[in-house]
Amino acid sequence: MEPPSQVDRLEDEFHINLSEPVDLEELCKPESKGVEFEVCQPVESTEKNYFDEEEVFKQLNREMMDPDDDEPGDEHLSPFEKISRRMRPIIGDGGVMKRVIKVGSGEVIGQSDTATVHYNGYLEYSDDPYDSTRLRNRPEKYRLGEGKVIEGLDVAISTMRKGEISQFLVKPEYAFGAMGVPPRIPENASILFEVELVNIMDNPVAGEFDTWTVERRKMATFSEILNVANAERKSGNELYQNKLFSKASYHYGKAIRLLEEARLADESEEDEMKRVLLKLLLNSALCNIKLCNSTRALSNCMKALDIDHNNVKAMFRRGQAFLQLSDFEKAQKWLSKAQKQCPNDTAIVKEIAKLHTARKTFKQMEQSMYTKMFPSATKSANKENNTSKTQDGSSGLDKQKMCPAETQELLKKRLKAFDEDKALTEMPIALETLTSAEVDYIQQAATEMGLLVRKLNQNSDKYLKLYKPKQEENP
Repeated sequence: MEPPSQVDRLEDEFHINLSEPVDLEELCKPESKGVEFEVCQPVESTEKNYFDEEEVFKQLNREMMDPDDDEPGDEHLSPFEKISRRMRPIIGDGGVMKRVIKVGSGEVIGQSDTATVHYNGYLEYSDDPYDSTRLRNRPEKYRLGEGKVIEGLDVAISTMRKGEISQFLVKPEYAFGAMGVPPRIPENASILFEVELVNIMDNPVAGEFDTWTVERRKMATFSEILNVANAERKSGNELYQNKLFSKASYHYGKAIRLLEEARLADESEEDEMKRVLLKLLLNSALCNIKLCNSTRALSNCMKALDIDHNNVKAMFRRGQAFLQLSDFEKAQKWLSKAQKQCPNDTAIVKEIAKLHTARKTFKQMEQSMYTKMFPSATKSANKENNTSKTQDGSSGLDKQKMCPAETQELLKKRLKAFDEDKALTEMPIALETLTSAEVDYIQQAATEMGLLVRKLNQNSDKYLKLYKPKQEENP
């Protein structure tokens, strides 16, 4: 009988390991009296630091322990009672109280809107938060009225404007009730929330789209699809601002697919589709560059250039993607095109400088790699290049037509080492370090070993590049 797996359990499942094994044969006998178990409760940890101490310190609410506006006679009041004096009720029974710290802008969030919020939650007599999106460094997103947060917090957010920061004091009946959530939330606990409404997504269609049937999606108008695509784009933008590039890329990709498959009624809808699609493609390319998904970024940029062949962002990001792939010639081409459009753009200037540095570093690495792999051949080439005449009066070029047997053996040994090294998929060799005879021999020996050989040029530099067969499709 195999022991239960430790990796496929739910986190909420409760398991107790036996201190001694059970004899199943003995247990199955008719005269067996069964087995008695004694369960010892594990000692609960008293550790209450759920977050990093330094980060918690930044989120301390010192007002909780020492309100700054105490008045004579307040000594008998609890911290929450003192704080509530500066608040106003937002529901009739006073179960949720509010104080605005920073005024927001625009309209109050709608009842079906999706809110992106940062919050800290505090228990009374504790100045560190029991829960905090800021400590997690990730805002939460809720659609009002769906019951994904406690009732008091849902009511609190429904009174806010974008950019607003407010404090809310939520009584137990609108929080975790009489039972609480031991050991973290005690019984009958009021909660003080400090909430920032970061963003409002006011498009209910986006939230409903995933519930649509295939038939409903086929019948969707372009206007509906555009609404969903714009909502996905806004979600992507928000995630990008929080440096969640992979999630942002997912939302951009979803919106791109929706627009590319949308049914268009006329040219005006096509123009609008292209306008929004261009934004999405550029944003997606940027995310993929951040994620080093260079090939996908190149695809995004080419689609963007199909819509607007003079788009400087698409040119620039295409250059960035080629630089990530160490394709310096194509990176130079596209960055130069971008610079021609915007000569003084600092980002383009910096990227071109980065390209020059990367190219120089690559050349140095290439030289170093060859020197390490073919030390004798390098010395031989340098010696022959520095000798203009041989002792019998013939030129150095005449001697280079012959590759010495010793050099052949060394080159063949190094090629074999490359072929057998599974970690290496390609090997560049600078031609300036080789004689013509050595180049011919390397090409012949590599071909006989089943390796692929190409002569490549980068500006004034020429070199051989050896590939293993499986790399030929995408060298």
